[in-house]
Formats: sequence, C-alpha cells, structure tokens
Amino acid sequence: MTKSSNQRKQKMAQYLEQLDEFNWHHPTKVKEMADSQHERETRTYYLAQVSLILFNNYQQSYMQIADMLKLSSRTVHKYVHNNHQDFENLDELREALSDGEDW
Repeated sequence: MTKSSNQRKQKMAQYLEQLDEFNWHHPTKVKEMADSQHERETRTYYLAQVSLILFNNYQQSYMQIADMLKLSSRTVHKYVHNNHQDFENLDELREALSDGEDW
C-alpha cells in the first residue's frame, strides 16, 4: 500500500467512527432509538454518501467499499445507484457529521 492509501484508510476509519458518535453521546437512548425509522434513514443516508464519494472521487470498486464499510457489495451497489452525491468530498461529509444536526 502507498502512503496515500494508508492515510485514506485512516481518515475513513475516523469518518466511520463519527457515524456512531450518537451512540457515545447518548448511550441510554441507543437501544430505544435503534428501531427508529429516522435513525435508520439517517445512517443509511450517510453510508450512501460515503459510498458515493469513494466510488466517484476515489474510483473504489463495490467490493472495496463494501470491505471498508463492512457492508455487502450488493448494498453498496444499491447505495451508489439509488442516491445522488450531496457532498463534494470526505471533508464536507465529516463536517456535516461533526455538526450533528441530525442527531
């Protein structure tokens, strides 16, 4: 792996941790909200956005994205083809996640 690949993987790990930030800030509510339709939709939205950025900006394959996000390649394919990209890059996505508007 090249240095940029390692850096990209490290950044991706950080971004994925932010997806679960709500769980850390509200541990007593996590179980109650796990079945919430809104929470599932929000999680799906951000996973789709990460998938789209990796696919369009970094030319990652469905299998590579699935491996990084711990999803099936079929799910990644669905995310890429059924959604539109709202963020230009991973930094914009990270900023949106750190703002926590949806939490």
